[in-house]
Amino acid sequence: MKARNLLIKIVTVILFSLLILSFAVWGIGDIFRGGGKAQVVAEVGETVIDQRDFANELSREVANLNRRLGTQLSGQQVRAFGIPQQVLSQMVSRAVLDEKARRMGLLVTEQQMREQVVENPAFQDGAGNFDRNRFATFLRQIGMTEQGYMAQVSDDTKRQHLVGAVVDGAAAPTSLAERVFTYREERRVADYVDIPQSSFEDLGTPEEDALQTVYDEASGRFMKPSYKSVSLVFLNLAEAASKIAVADDRLAEAFEARKAEFYQPERRSVSQAVLPDEAAAQALVDKLAEGGDFAAVVEEVTGRAPVDLGEVTQDDLPGELSTAVFALDEGQASAPVQSVLGWHVLKVSTIEPAKEADFEEHRDELREDIATAEAVDVLIGIANQFDEELAAGSSMEQAAQFLNLEVREIPAVDDQGRSPDGETVADLPPLADFLSAMNSLQAGESSTLKESSAGDFFMVRVDGVTPAEKKPLEEVREDVVKLWQARERERLAREKGQAIVERLKSGEDFAAVAEAEGFELQETQAVTRSESDAQRIPHPLMAQQLFEIAEGEAATFSIPGSQIVVQLKETLPPAEEGRDARLAQLEDQLSASLQDDIFQQFLVALQQDFDVTVNQRLVDEVVSGF
Repeated sequence: MKARNLLIKIVTVILFSLLILSFAVWGIGDIFRGGGKAQVVAEVGETVIDQRDFANELSREVANLNRRLGTQLSGQQVRAFGIPQQVLSQMVSRAVLDEKARRMGLLVTEQQMREQVVENPAFQDGAGNFDRNRFATFLRQIGMTEQGYMAQVSDDTKRQHLVGAVVDGAAAPTSLAERVFTYREERRVADYVDIPQSSFEDLGTPEEDALQTVYDEASGRFMKPSYKSVSLVFLNLAEAASKIAVADDRLAEAFEARKAEFYQPERRSVSQAVLPDEAAAQALVDKLAEGGDFAAVVEEVTGRAPVDLGEVTQDDLPGELSTAVFALDEGQASAPVQSVLGWHVLKVSTIEPAKEADFEEHRDELREDIATAEAVDVLIGIANQFDEELAAGSSMEQAAQFLNLEVREIPAVDDQGRSPDGETVADLPPLADFLSAMNSLQAGESSTLKESSAGDFFMVRVDGVTPAEKKPLEEVREDVVKLWQARERERLAREKGQAIVERLKSGEDFAAVAEAEGFELQETQAVTRSESDAQRIPHPLMAQQLFEIAEGEAATFSIPGSQIVVQLKETLPPAEEGRDARLAQLEDQLSASLQDDIFQQFLVALQQDFDVTVNQRLVDEVVSGF
């Protein structure tokens, strides 16, 4: 469970980092000031953002994130990631466009709004017809009424018309696209030899002075880390829970209360084919009746393999599909079944019967849950008393002695939680929590009593610090010798490469030089300057190097583990096959980039023209509710 919680936190941080980046386009600058009318969170000219609208949009955004992350974000997490300000920033930017549309008198007819909805592919069935059920489901998912959504469509359409009037027609010049296309897709072919650094084996023994030089230059590699000696009070939740006895009658009572939770419903392995109409579904059923494997027959009739739904319960499927599936015997296929997604033919491969909850099977889980809940209360009580003692002036040791707690002395721990033997110090609070607290302290400083991510409590004091220092040369001599050898191999490979380049410059034949030096002469494929496919070129750096030299010219450069010598053999224009399509795609990309730049400038100009104010007090009222 701890690992899962950690994973969720990591994924949360990553997803929120991407989310916040995606909101960057809606930046609103230094617009936050006091003032503002009651219940109006922000004003852009005469366009206002109501506090309720802000709260609703923020709630929808948080609910959407909860669904995507599979967890329930706390109010602290919502605020910590800056989601309220990002949502408000986006709303203000929309309001800027709305105010401009209002001043220009832009209108959207009901017919235009209906067309926007009816023609939206998300609301159409398999035949391309508007499906009101899908539309209704969408509204329920985003928590909006039809009237509210249509108003949003109207506003969005006005914005689209406004932005379209600004950016439509902005296109990258064909001459620019041609030049960029030629730059990107010009190809080059070269001969080359690979000089592995590992091919230099007889390096001899380094002189003591040379060894000392390497040791001095790379001293950062040969450091003993800084260590801290710390004192720790640790209220371990798991340990406290293990000492709590739970009577059988409490276990039985908890089991009865949670019996439905432990019940395992019947599960069935199901696969299906989805067909466009009833006639096609019936044709498949008739074909199956003739015999044959379900998957093979489905692929023969539809041209596609059946979709494996995996193991499902009755609650996992829509009502009409659930009824049909759970009426089948094992190995049986269904008659045609209609749903909002089309016509289905389903097959049940295996059936796992329902399983009633068993007390003995869940005894240990129940005991752990009850004991942990009690332990939490116990630790909170002790933590409160500990805090009270500290607040009254007691030292860590005095407060611990009063509550019969252990003060553990750890003589040496580095900033990664390791002891001098390189092993992680055992029996610490969750490492990230402990290190965060310890690494923020200097000698003589103490943390407050902190709650860990696992529900423990701990307090750490740094008693002393041993500074980082260089390990003696004799202690790391073997590692220094290896580093000297690696540098020597790199130097010898580089010198060999440069010597070959000089011979080529003097007019010698590359093939003859390669053979004389004992290297294999190879040829690249025709590559562009951005080529990175290892099947086409040994290293991306080689592609870049080929576009820095002229035909017949040679050069040498290093890649990890090798020195490469190249001689440009041929320069080729962009490949003709599919050229027009690739050029057209590039023109579209350049035009889209140009339009985006124009839109950004337009948005910034509007924000400067309109008086934008935000009532931070009302914003804070909404945010405090999360």
